[in-house]
Amino acid sequence: MKITVLYNLPEKNSKDELDTQKSAFGVAEGLKKNYEVGVLGITFNEIENIKNLKTDFVFNLVEWAGKNSMKGVRVIEELEKARLPYSGSNARGYELSCNKEIMKREMEKNNISTPGWQIFEKIQDSGGANASRARFKIQEFSYPVILKPVSEHCGIGIGQDSVCNNNQETRNKVQAMIKKYNQPVLAEEFIDGRELQVTILDKDGKPWVLPPAEVVFAKKEGWKPILSYEGKWDEKSDEYKLSRMELAKLDRNQELGIRNIARKCYLKLGGRDYPRIDIRLRGDEVFVLEINNNPGIDYDIESGIGVSARAVDLSWEGLLKHIVENAYRRKR
Repeated sequence: MKITVLYNLPEKNSKDELDTQKSAFGVAEGLKKNYEVGVLGITFNEIENIKNLKTDFVFNLVEWAGKNSMKGVRVIEELEKARLPYSGSNARGYELSCNKEIMKREMEKNNISTPGWQIFEKIQDSGGANASRARFKIQEFSYPVILKPVSEHCGIGIGQDSVCNNNQETRNKVQAMIKKYNQPVLAEEFIDGRELQVTILDKDGKPWVLPPAEVVFAKKEGWKPILSYEGKWDEKSDEYKLSRMELAKLDRNQELGIRNIARKCYLKLGGRDYPRIDIRLRGDEVFVLEINNNPGIDYDIESGIGVSARAVDLSWEGLLKHIVENAYRRKR
């Protein structure tokens, strides 16, 4: 079988985009043990060329987000039109995991437990003498809340200052974020508990929930346990250096609850092949933060999928072969 590893070329040379490129070459290297492999990086203007690919299977690592997320949807639509077998989510699942508002609405529709939330789309002037002061209505929250740009990924826009403790802090921060990122903002009740990353593989057409990995956060006075952009990407920051990933230690009730909700997310939120569910655990209460339907994939001991794959004795080459074979079988 000939496999093409498809990814988006870095546009801004940001660390998250460069990581996608690094991941593409890492995946290609891991596939070479079992397949003939090529790597193809594309720009927005080259999406239509996908129909000309001469390959048996596409390992799709395209990860455009923000205002460009619909271009990632278009990539998947072109793969479908070309009748090319590919890994990862379909167009619906990709769009859902690129837009936190759509994702939250689907969670509520399917009775999936998630923290309370509200979307702020824009700030309207109040008019009259106070026209210079922007106002908006904040629903009742159990503070603190955490704020996130609706259409970003990889922790973009999330830092220690993203957590707000009252309406005034929320109002000020939302205004600043809308102005900076030029998109709506999600306000979500902050669950002060453990954070787990749950990888789900497709196995003979059914979800296989791997043992969850846990984010062990850096501890420092005044810090909240959150996975910030700096904690993910800035190797010089204390958040990066003092945080780690390890296999989660769970009691029977916690493990059962997580497995059940992870399967439900896979089936109801567009999961395919190797999605990752980000979860907050407070005692036995499980709260789904989001589903990442086409997450970054590597075998690093600091990544959730790397920790979870090792727990079921999957090597890097074995993990990739499992993904390819199950995705190819689905297409056939």
